[in-house]
Amino acid sequence: MRISRQWPVALGILLAGACASKPPTQQFAQSEAAVRSASNAGNLTPQSAHHLKLAEQRLQQAKTLNAKGDYQSAAALLDEARLDAALSVSLTREQEATRLAEQAKQAADAIE
Repeated sequence: MRISRQWPVALGILLAGACASKPPTQQFAQSEAAVRSASNAGNLTPQSAHHLKLAEQRLQQAKTLNAKGDYQSAAALLDEARLDAALSVSLTREQEATRLAEQAKQAADAIE
């Protein structure tokens, strides 16, 4: 009876290990695209530049781990790289929106 209860747990562990045994190719593509997008987002603020640099570093670390066969750690770093790149884009867009709002306010003030 005890063996039948442990079987699903063992199968779950085996499947989790099997999932981590494949290179995270889709995550690489997503992370690389996110880093490219952040690089092309426009005028970077110091904060957005910092997050872009973090994304690039994590992407490089993920490539190293992937080459060593540590796919699970590589996948985790790729997720972090993608999120850092997205944050960089958001910060850059926020700066641009703030700049445009200030220009609109100045134009409105000039009309009055």
